[in-house]
Formats: sequence, structure tokens, C-alpha cells
Amino acid sequence: MGNVAAAGFGALASLVVVALGAWLQAQRERRHWLRDQKLRGAIDYVTSTRYLLSQYRRVGESGMDQDDRREWRNRMQSARSTLSLLCSARTVSLANDVAKTLYDLGPDSDVAQKQAAESAFQNLVWQLRKELGSPQLDG
Repeated sequence: MGNVAAAGFGALASLVVVALGAWLQAQRERRHWLRDQKLRGAIDYVTSTRYLLSQYRRVGESGMDQDDRREWRNRMQSARSTLSLLCSARTVSLANDVAKTLYDLGPDSDVAQKQAAESAFQNLVWQLRKELGSPQLDG
């Protein structure tokens, strides 16, 4: 009878260890998936926003090719939606700040507006690096 109890306990312990291992693996995969999605959204947002900031500052909204502008704004908005769904409230707030300053820019913008847009963009990039666990923040 003692052998049956020991075998049952061993089997139960094995099941618990297997279940715990499967749960930990699922958590790890979820974290990796979430980080990959955040990274993809961050890359798209930073790339499209940097392009638009440069164009708005250089030629303004009316001087841009409107199809090109629309395509880049759609990319930016799609990436912003990804950030809104997956990132922290601080990151989302900074992404909104960048979008707001972007729409205020034009070739006739003063230096303060251009600096505000660049500062908002740099703050967002720093926050995205922080949220994604960038090793560049350690130095």
C-alpha cells in the first residue's frame, strides 16, 4: 500500500511540475510576443513620424505630395493605434504629444515650434526605449 501511495504522490508531483512548466513557458511566449508587437509599433511610429516631421518642417503640409502624406499619416496612425493598445499610458500620452506638435508644424513655424516638436519626438523615443528595456539606457 505504501508503494501505491508513493507512486501516486510521485505522479501527482510530476503533473504539477509539468503544468507549472507549461504555464511558465506560456507566460514567457506572451512576454516575447508583446515585446515584438510593441517594437513593431514603435518602429513604424518612429519611422513615419520622423519622415513627417522632416517634411512638415521643410515644405509644410500644403507643399507635400498629398498621396505620399496620406500614406505616411496612415502608417503613423496605425502604429499609434498599436502603441495605444499595448503600451503604457505614459507612452501613449507622449505619442499623442508628438502627433499634436506634428500637426502644428509648417515651413513658416518658428524655432520654438520646431524645437517643441523635436523635443516631444525625443521624449517619445526615450520612453519607448525604456518600455522596451533598451540596454542603451544603462549607460
